[in-house]
Amino acid sequence: MPYFESLRHVVKNSMGVTYCIWYKNGLFMSMLESDNHWGPPFLLSENATADFSISLGPDDTIRASFVDYAGRLLFIQACEERKEPFVLLESRIVGSAPYGVSLSESKNAVNLFYIVSHNRKQLLTYQRIENGSFTMPEAEGVIARGCENYAVCSDGSSTHLFFLTEIQDVSLLVNRRINPEGKAAKPISTPFPHKVSKRLQAATAKGRPAYVLLSGEEDNESTFLYRFDPDAGRFSKGLEVFGPSAPRGFDCLIMVDNYPSVVRTCKNHMLLARVNIEATSVVSETRFDLTAANPPLRCRYLSNYKDDINLACAYLPIIFGSGLRFPFDWRTYAGGRFERPSDDKDLLQGRIRELEGRIEFLENTLREILRP
Repeated sequence: MPYFESLRHVVKNSMGVTYCIWYKNGLFMSMLESDNHWGPPFLLSENATADFSISLGPDDTIRASFVDYAGRLLFIQACEERKEPFVLLESRIVGSAPYGVSLSESKNAVNLFYIVSHNRKQLLTYQRIENGSFTMPEAEGVIARGCENYAVCSDGSSTHLFFLTEIQDVSLLVNRRINPEGKAAKPISTPFPHKVSKRLQAATAKGRPAYVLLSGEEDNESTFLYRFDPDAGRFSKGLEVFGPSAPRGFDCLIMVDNYPSVVRTCKNHMLLARVNIEATSVVSETRFDLTAANPPLRCRYLSNYKDDINLACAYLPIIFGSGLRFPFDWRTYAGGRFERPSDDKDLLQGRIRELEGRIEFLENTLREILRP
């Protein structure tokens, strides 16, 4: 089974409403209801293949892009009632259909990335969707393998594209920044002196540094974490988070309070490796035994919910049952484990202002009720 065929997208909007979008002989969406059970599935497209991606806009709009059975690249607003998707790319050349789709939201636009095979090369391609119109495809680089060799993350305005490539038998980890106007900056690269069959994940911290995780899914492969500083245009030295002797499993990159961590889900347990902000050392490693009947699934997790303001992730292991839950309480993990971030005071003041606004609203409502 391809990696993306079993991937689920879990989306939580600013009101705390949770949706799940998945593929099973078509693209479906379901809402988590108040009794913690999944509601009836809603068909988004019966023509979609398992190659799809979901994004969540700042206005809580859920968007989807997918490849259909005819090899076309389509785009829809996921919550619109049966509106026909529009075609972004339709290739008439056999073997050159797009694949490895990834959506990312940025300021006033949606950024779409995918791969096209051309002359035995895998071209990493970009299109921008803004106000109902879309740009022509632009090749942003040549990647070494297939859809697992690139990752995308956003800092709210700019979008960061990371990918692995080879130039004259030298493996490179490359960053390309897409600015808010949709223009790509010059590539910034660092040598990657390891096996290039790595799956990439990326997440952005508050304050703009980005982290990129390179993990293998074969025996005796190491997992590496890099920190990228967009202001200095520099990668850190790759940190080996899990070595060849670690138990085999799939890795997820999460960030809590701007501290990166890597979660490895194995057959009967999970390993949580906490890393310092500079990504130079593993601070500690914790083991969680899995006792649930359902194994955790790797899901793409997107959220505008205020409780998730300090959480960023590329993927997250989630246990599905009558509802869903995280295999461990990341809020407990975040509390007291590290020195408190410097912006805690700003968060507290923001919470105080929010409560003051609610009190003022209640006072005004009571005045209206009691008015003679």
